[in-house]
Amino acid sequence: MFKKTLISLAVASSVGLTGCFDSGETGANANPDYQITDTTIDTSIVRPIYDPNPIAAEPKFPINADLILLLGATQSANYDFTGLSGGTSPADDAVNDLSGFSTSGAFTLKFDGSLNPVSVQAGATVFLLPVNVADAVEGVPEALPNTNPSGIIQANPFDLAAIPNFRADVVSVDGGSDNAIRIVPLEPLAEGQKYLVIATNNIVGADGQPIERSVQDVNLADGVLGNPALANVKSILQASDALANGFLAQAIPQDTPESALAYTFTTNSDTDVLRAMMAPAAFGSALGQKIGFTAQLKAVRDNYPTLNFSQLTTKLGEIAQLAADLQAGDIDPSDLDAQELAAITALATVGPLTEPSDLQAAIGAEIGDTLHLPVPRPSFFGPAESATLLTTIDNLDPSNSIAQAAQQVQVSEGAIALPYFQSLPGETGAGIVTGSWSGSTSLEEDLNENLAPGQTIFSFLRDIDGTLNVNGYFPFPEQNATTTVPVVVFSPVLDGSPAQPAACMGTNGAGKPEGVTIFQHGITVDRSVSMLPAILLAQSACQTVVAIDQPLHGLAGASTGTVAGLSALDADALTTDVEAAINLLDPNNPNQAAVIAQLNALISADYIGERHFGYTANASLQPVQAPLADISSGSLFINPLNMMNSRDNLRQGVVDLLNVAASIQTFDINKDFAPGDLADVPVNFIGHSLGGISGTVFASLANDATLNGTLNGTYAQAGVPLSNFTFPTLNSVVLHNTSGQVTRLIENSPAFSGQVLGGLANAGVTQGTSDFESFFYVFQSISDAGDPVNFAKGLGASTENILVTEVVGDTTVPNEANVNPLSPAFSAPLTGTEPLMALLDLGAGGSNLADGNDLNLLQAGDTSGSPTPVAVFFDGSNPCTTANHGTFVAPIVPNEACGGVANTSAAFSVMVTQTARALSGLSVPATPSNIDALGTSPTLANALDQDEQAAP
Repeated sequence: MFKKTLISLAVASSVGLTGCFDSGETGANANPDYQITDTTIDTSIVRPIYDPNPIAAEPKFPINADLILLLGATQSANYDFTGLSGGTSPADDAVNDLSGFSTSGAFTLKFDGSLNPVSVQAGATVFLLPVNVADAVEGVPEALPNTNPSGIIQANPFDLAAIPNFRADVVSVDGGSDNAIRIVPLEPLAEGQKYLVIATNNIVGADGQPIERSVQDVNLADGVLGNPALANVKSILQASDALANGFLAQAIPQDTPESALAYTFTTNSDTDVLRAMMAPAAFGSALGQKIGFTAQLKAVRDNYPTLNFSQLTTKLGEIAQLAADLQAGDIDPSDLDAQELAAITALATVGPLTEPSDLQAAIGAEIGDTLHLPVPRPSFFGPAESATLLTTIDNLDPSNSIAQAAQQVQVSEGAIALPYFQSLPGETGAGIVTGSWSGSTSLEEDLNENLAPGQTIFSFLRDIDGTLNVNGYFPFPEQNATTTVPVVVFSPVLDGSPAQPAACMGTNGAGKPEGVTIFQHGITVDRSVSMLPAILLAQSACQTVVAIDQPLHGLAGASTGTVAGLSALDADALTTDVEAAINLLDPNNPNQAAVIAQLNALISADYIGERHFGYTANASLQPVQAPLADISSGSLFINPLNMMNSRDNLRQGVVDLLNVAASIQTFDINKDFAPGDLADVPVNFIGHSLGGISGTVFASLANDATLNGTLNGTYAQAGVPLSNFTFPTLNSVVLHNTSGQVTRLIENSPAFSGQVLGGLANAGVTQGTSDFESFFYVFQSISDAGDPVNFAKGLGASTENILVTEVVGDTTVPNEANVNPLSPAFSAPLTGTEPLMALLDLGAGGSNLADGNDLNLLQAGDTSGSPTPVAVFFDGSNPCTTANHGTFVAPIVPNEACGGVANTSAAFSVMVTQTARALSGLSVPATPSNIDALGTSPTLANALDQDEQAAP
């Protein structure tokens, strides 16, 4: 039965509710923002800056208070438990999309004076407690989010077995001194979990006096209300304070402190968006519950059109009770008014239309249609050519090892049609920077038609502006377009001739490589950087290497690519070649007819060409059309002016990889029009830099046993041709110079921080301010959905054959930002390569990265090598000669700081050899060919503060 307490909160906000007060004038009795100075308040006592009154002139919430997510409940009939902010800044726009708060971001609690840092201790004076919450709708746990603190289970409020690992740092913000507590997770918090934050009065100010609750908190929670609209806020404050003090009484029975600040926040579960895009059938039950509930809500809403969401949910409970009483004969129809009778009739109508079996059938019909499914996508390749003909290879000395390897490698350039969930540029290019994923209204329309043809019986919850958001509650985005984009394949010669590499003499089948490796490049480069390692991997490990561009990247610049030799995808040329191929096929042959259909789909896409769409960023990070030679690949990928756009560029890259992985088994690279040249071959992955960021997420999804099994179950149930295919589990995963917690990576990257932080500073948001910290916390809350920090443990648990590397001293992706953040940034223990390694290690069952027990370590001085999983550290003491961030893809590059050229070829050779061994499932050597390129990290022991934690 529906709980009447669901949104009994009725939180007021300043939007549209001030007219409910007797007067809005300063000093009027009904005005809740008291203007009188209370001379009895001891201003020498330090207090939190906390004014939880949402209709005050300047309310002051912690950036992650649940109240922010509840403010929209009374604003209109539309409400989807996302945040509410009336501003127009990028952060305000992001708050309006928040379905919960970050699992990894550090958040700051500001005080009105200086604290004694010694008194601030995580787990002693500062607590972060997981809270148990009942279903918002009893027995239907996925129908609505459990955001409302009124749902806390009072009889068993805390999950003390799941207290997170965090740190409480005292920092200085806004020109003050030691005037803020920064709560810093050392591992990601649980997703979709409510937490209670407590700061006790055992914290003392710099003068030694215990801190106290804020005056505004006390007045609103314990005083006489000047406005009844705040009664539910008052209840929340009282409940949080009582919950906190109840915990403290049990946890610290002697000299029990009191709570000086207590509030709840709820983490997001937005990683479910990508999980649902991997295996939508796994989310079918949850989707059915949402349909069933919103159908009931619509039945009431249609009859009570003036009610807001809070009132509607209350009314739904009342109508459901009246319907039950009427059916039981406890009331007479004459006792009910026309509206009540109409609503009861409407509820009775939708019930039979939303039976579980009907919902299952309706949802099942949408899988692979309006519900994304990674499946083989249309592709086409030109004739294979010798890799020796590529410009860069042709310019090498014939004695060069890469030039020699290229004699046994072929390259095929082609295109693949991929679903695109971001916005196309439009006439001005604005869509590139303003677009973000939106909820699938096509899914909503089709489901209504499937359940009740010609009727609209339900409507998914929307934001107060009518937007159907994509988040953990509704993880189903609308596909906006199909884009046909470039793909390049480097293959070993497999014709049995003397040119066939010795590595390809195995038993994988005639004409088949030993493995297929998907390669994903880093930011601001393009697919061409796969060229050098791919040629060596094809020749030495019999790997076919497949590379695509990241979203908003592609061949560009004076050399048409970072590494010269590949050709830009031209829509007209592709169309001509494909049409010529179609003319060679027989439409009456069933197999060839299927190929014709795929080829027609490829050239019928909404866009064909390089993924930057012909646009580059100007000085204001806005898109401008430019000739290919003047385009900077990836210059529009990071977009701090639109956080959702940045997040969805990253998510789009993950979805692209899922679809490429599904499509490899249908590639026709030998031009015999019989797809399947790479079928039944083990699939691996290599990600470099940004490619490792999106790749960690992709690999975690691909190797998740539940998701992978569900997806392949969908394939099997779909019938031919889909049942002929299998979505692969990745055999090996290689991650070079990558990181998690993307937002703080940007802040701590010497290569990228300047431009981003400079732009924020121009907008008045500078490091060391609470506004800056709030901005980055919101940015991370938005970015959580596709951030490796939330997927790394899963990858470590599912995949044994992992190689992850770092260059010690990397100036693009920092090794870590815990001990050595880029000044003046605050410590960020989840940012950098080493924290990512530590999370992989935790997933593999480890507890301390530095011990090398579960994730093996190779550093300077090691000579024997190691089996996977293994982390390797390269000497970056001289980026001109030892190793640098780009070594794996570009060992010799122009560099004025190096006297003209940086040459790190020795380290490149080691990296490629180790990668080849890992892809082949073999032990990774420390010093192949007696080349000692390894270094030692001085900060390994500090990863996730593991050196300071008690042994389990």
